[in-house]
Amino acid sequence: MMSALPDPTDMMRDLIDQIGGLRQADQVRRGMRLHASLPRPPIGTTPHTVVHRQNKLALRHYAPQGDTVHPIPVVVVPSMINKASICDLEPDRSLVSGLALRGHRVYLLDWGTPGDEDADQSVEDVLLNLFHRAVDRACRHAGSAQAFVLGYCQGGTLATMYTALRPERVRGLAVFNAPVKFSAAGRFRDFVAPEVFDVDTAIDPDRLMPVDVMKVGFKLLDPMGNWTKYIALEQASQDPIRLARALARERWLEENVPMPGTFAREFIRNAYQEDRLIAGTWSVGGQTIDLSSITCPVLCCAAARDFIAPKESVLPLAELVGSDDARAEVLQTGHIGVVVGSFGPRVFYPLLDDWFRSH
Repeated sequence: MMSALPDPTDMMRDLIDQIGGLRQADQVRRGMRLHASLPRPPIGTTPHTVVHRQNKLALRHYAPQGDTVHPIPVVVVPSMINKASICDLEPDRSLVSGLALRGHRVYLLDWGTPGDEDADQSVEDVLLNLFHRAVDRACRHAGSAQAFVLGYCQGGTLATMYTALRPERVRGLAVFNAPVKFSAAGRFRDFVAPEVFDVDTAIDPDRLMPVDVMKVGFKLLDPMGNWTKYIALEQASQDPIRLARALARERWLEENVPMPGTFAREFIRNAYQEDRLIAGTWSVGGQTIDLSSITCPVLCCAAARDFIAPKESVLPLAELVGSDDARAEVLQTGHIGVVVGSFGPRVFYPLLDDWFRSH
């Protein structure tokens, strides 16, 4: 019995799919060549002065511009596992510059790059020593008794913890893409869940948590990320401005920072594996972190397209604090786009400016 002839429509569809796949593969190859050969542009170029140093940490001051200078300092707190330059990636898309140009006294807490001698640094060391001294120095430099604390991603989680521990130093807490409910932290929580990740065997408390380990983890969060990145780079190559922006972002993504092993153990176990911020059972320096003790004004922002810190893990903060002035916002962007894309100067920086002014 003769088999049926292939449907011509199906044959044509398969052929089109193959051609599209070949074109895409060629784009990826060209993007890979560009990625490997093009120099990276300078980042973190906004003029500033360093007003405080402690160990590897530097507190960078961005002087306010304009006729109206707001007296309360804004301490910007990025994640510890990435360079602080995410907050100052490009001159026209810079969080610190965007706030300084609006008259705010901006202080960027740059954690620096830890060395092997910092491997035993704990969460207590980070919050009650490094973080606290930086906030204190910003307040003294600005001549203010309190500061606004603005935290991004893990930096926002640390800012929240600090505010609960030292509420008298914080005039207002603003966080974006900062998880507090880690049971809802999505793909990354799945990656470090206790049943698949043993922190005691995976992380040596006497060594740094290597950058390569973290890079593998982030690639697993978005397996197609490299493929789409190379395609985007190839497409941007026709426009010098788009290409420069893409390469600036790449430079930041390439410059990961290792974490102290002791800190990484404690943070992953207490946050991602045991969800202790929500449970109210995380103790730092003999003091339990109680989110309801945060009574200052709170601005909690999540990104609608964020798989690193899903909005379900971020927004509960607004309900858990003890403040009667807690505002939650869902921003129509992604985890990184909120600070490095056009969304920042168009939407996010004005939102922050309005909130700081009103408080």
